[in-house]
Amino acid sequence: MYFEMKRKVDVTVRLISRRCFRVAWFKGIILKEMGLNMNIVIRQFLILLLSTFVVFSLTFNVTEDLVFAEVKTGIDVGQKASPFKLLTVDGKEIELGSFAKDRVTLLVFGATWCPACRHEIPILKEYYNELKDDGLNVLNIDIQESEKKVKSFVEKQQINYPVVLDSDAGVARLYKVVGIPLNVILDKNGVIVYKENRPPGKEALKKLLGD
Repeated sequence: MYFEMKRKVDVTVRLISRRCFRVAWFKGIILKEMGLNMNIVIRQFLILLLSTFVVFSLTFNVTEDLVFAEVKTGIDVGQKASPFKLLTVDGKEIELGSFAKDRVTLLVFGATWCPACRHEIPILKEYYNELKDDGLNVLNIDIQESEKKVKSFVEKQQINYPVVLDSDAGVARLYKVVGIPLNVILDKNGVIVYKENRPPGKEALKKLLGD
């Protein structure tokens, strides 16, 4: 949408510029016939052309702001992911905005007691190993379990991506998690493009990484 608007503005500016030139050219012929100085015509043409570009630059900037303002912050597909901060099992703070900046990010809400969550771990490890150098982040968000229990689970499962503790389930409530695991994909702009209980396909992640 953004690039289409820019293309239309560029085309319009070119058309107006050509029209301005034609008007000035015909006006120059008339004035020349009348014996007037062509410098006046050139100055008038340059002023008219400059004014046109200023007007369209202002219009385009306003349009650009409106396009990006349409992406609201929230928890649904098509919205910019709501921010949060949580601690990893090693005590490191992860802030979503910084963590996900310019990268495709897969958030996975789950718990150690959840069979489906445990079943998904090998898939996530494979995705992370294969695609992390291409710009993929994976972040596991454990809901309402102790640091000791989760840390032991991470070591036992040899999880190689970050695991954070949502000890009071505040982030789970924010994202309205009902069933787990819940997989949420953010594109490189932090916009939610996938929100399902099943893990995404590898090809879908590769496509996002290539965009």
